[in-house]
Amino acid sequence: MESNYSGRVSADLMDGRGEQVVHGGPKFRSVRRVFRILDLISEHGEGMTAKQLAREIGTSLSNCYYLINILADEGYIEKLPQCGGYRIGRAVSQLYENTRSDFDAHIEPVLDDLARRSQRHAYAAILSDGEMTVTQVKAPPRSPPVGVVEGFHGASHALALGKVLLASMGSEYVEAYIEGHGGLVAFTHRTIVQPAMLHAQLNKVRMVGLATDYEEFAPNLCCVASPVLGEENRVQGAIGLSTSIKHIRKEGHHLVVMIQRAAEEASALIK
Repeated sequence: MESNYSGRVSADLMDGRGEQVVHGGPKFRSVRRVFRILDLISEHGEGMTAKQLAREIGTSLSNCYYLINILADEGYIEKLPQCGGYRIGRAVSQLYENTRSDFDAHIEPVLDDLARRSQRHAYAAILSDGEMTVTQVKAPPRSPPVGVVEGFHGASHALALGKVLLASMGSEYVEAYIEGHGGLVAFTHRTIVQPAMLHAQLNKVRMVGLATDYEEFAPNLCCVASPVLGEENRVQGAIGLSTSIKHIRKEGHHLVVMIQRAAEEASALIK
């Protein structure tokens, strides 16, 4: 990956599908719907019921249940009886565990320590198939689950981790990303949807080596992230921390200092 990062700051927080047609008959449509179900549950979490999933993937409720049951039987999703929704299952995490990269293996101790010291969720991510993919999530003891889980893929422009990775690829790559998605999808009213504004923020990310998001992907979710650099200072991935909107102003400076220090430690381990 191309890297244009030139420095770091300690407290400068930045404020902020279309689907491809697949030919081949019903069998191929079912396969595509299975992956779309996983995408929707990953993006929207527990709020997606079977009826909503059926509507989103364009099939009958009975056929949707058939696909859901297959995914549940194989452990790729789990039903949540209390709310009628679903969440990504352990089998997805296991797939990533079985294909762990050297990047993840090397930085895992740093991420564990970061979660413990910050008492916040710590994340690692890489760029995969043009999108940010979360490869690790480390949680402090007795912490509630958060909206971005291990294996999450997408929403690169709306998350600090994704901004770090997009910034590392340069402006032409970002333009192709925007065009490939038919524009910038709004996940909340705070999501950056103007290309010029995204380019401006990514330019700042390149200069300071720090990205933020304030409820741009999900309500009450705020994140800070920094790049992990390999040989020749090329960006290999990103690590980040999350907190709530209530705490970001109070602890933002502290989180920035911690994430930048951890990014330096992780970079030293992979160089």
